[in-house]
Amino acid sequence: MIGIVAVLILPVALVLMGAAVVVSTVSGGAVQAVCTVPVEAEETAVILTDGDPAGEGGLGFELPAPGTPRLASLRNPAAAIPDDIRVLYIAAADRYHLPWTLLAGIGMAETAHGRTRAMSPAGAQGLMQFMPATWARYGVDGSGDGRADIHNDADSVMSAANYLTASGVAAGVDGVRRAIFAYNHADWYVNDVLFYAAAYGGGLVVGDPVDCGIGGVGNPSLPSLPNQQIATVLAFATAQLGEPYVYGANGPDSWDCSSFTRAAFAQIGVTLPRTAAGQRNWVAQGNGYQVPLGQEQPGDLIFTDSYLGPNRVGHVMIVFDPDRRLTIEAGGSRVGHYDYGYWTDHSLFSIWRIGAGAA
Repeated sequence: MIGIVAVLILPVALVLMGAAVVVSTVSGGAVQAVCTVPVEAEETAVILTDGDPAGEGGLGFELPAPGTPRLASLRNPAAAIPDDIRVLYIAAADRYHLPWTLLAGIGMAETAHGRTRAMSPAGAQGLMQFMPATWARYGVDGSGDGRADIHNDADSVMSAANYLTASGVAAGVDGVRRAIFAYNHADWYVNDVLFYAAAYGGGLVVGDPVDCGIGGVGNPSLPSLPNQQIATVLAFATAQLGEPYVYGANGPDSWDCSSFTRAAFAQIGVTLPRTAAGQRNWVAQGNGYQVPLGQEQPGDLIFTDSYLGPNRVGHVMIVFDPDRRLTIEAGGSRVGHYDYGYWTDHSLFSIWRIGAGAA
C-alpha cells in the first residue's frame, strides 16, 4: 500500500558502499552529503548492449537480493501471473525502463496480481493499491483512453512504474530499496517485493550503480572552477569534434553523452559517475550547485530527460557558448555544437555548475 506522503527514512548520507561523507552547507547549517565515485560501485556495473541510439547510457545493475525481515512472502509463495496482467507489467517496464519483475513483485505483494481487489483498510485501491492522494500526483494513463483511472489495471501498473522511477529506483542498489520503501514504508515489504521479483526472474535496472540519491540542492558556497580549468575541459571537448556518438561508448574515438562529459572533466581531476543521471545526482549532492537559465557559463552541465522517460535524466550537455545557447556534447550522430534551447521545455531541464574542490 502506498502511503499518502512518501517519506524516505534512510538519510541521504547513507549511499552505496559508504561512498558519501557529510559536510555542512551555508544554508542554515543544513547537512548535505557529498557523493564520491567508489571503484567498487563501478565494478558492479553491467554493460548493456542495447538501447536507443538517440539516448545515453550503457550501464545497468542487478536488482538487489531480498534481505530480512520478510513477512508475507514467508507464507505466500509467488503466484502465477495471469497473461493479461503480465502484458501490463511488461508494457510499463518498457516505457519506464525498469525490470518487469519488479512491477510483478509489487503486484504480488499488493493484490496477488488482482486476485484480492478490495479497498485496503487505509483506503488504497486498484491492482497496485494506490492511495487516492498519491494517485492524484502519480497516476498516469496506461490504457490509452486519455484518462488515469485508479481502478483501471493498465493505468494502475503504468502508474506504479511512474511512481517507482520518480522515487529514484535507478539510483543504485540502495535507490531500488528506497523506491520500494516509498511505495510502502516497511522494511519487510521491501524484502517481500524483492523476494517476489527474484522468483519471477529478477533482472537489470538501467542506471548507474553509483548511488548519490535523487535529491539535493548542491552546495552554493563552493567557488567556481578556475577559468583555466574550464578552458582545459573545453579544449579537450573541442578536440573530439566530429567523433561519432555510439550508445555505451567510452572513447577515445567514439562517445555517448555522459562518457564524453566524464572524460572532459577527468582532464582536471574531477571524477564523475558514468551516466547522465548519476552525474546530475552527484553534483546535486554537494559537488556543485544549480544555476538559473540565463545565468549559465561555459563549462556548466545541462541535464534533461530523454529516452528514459519524463522522471529520469537521460542526457547531459556541456555549455559552450551561452550567448548563442550552444553546447559541446556527444549527441545526435557525433560530437558537435547543438542548440540547448531545444530542451528547455522538457519535463526535466536543469543547469548545474561543478564547484572547485568537488569530490
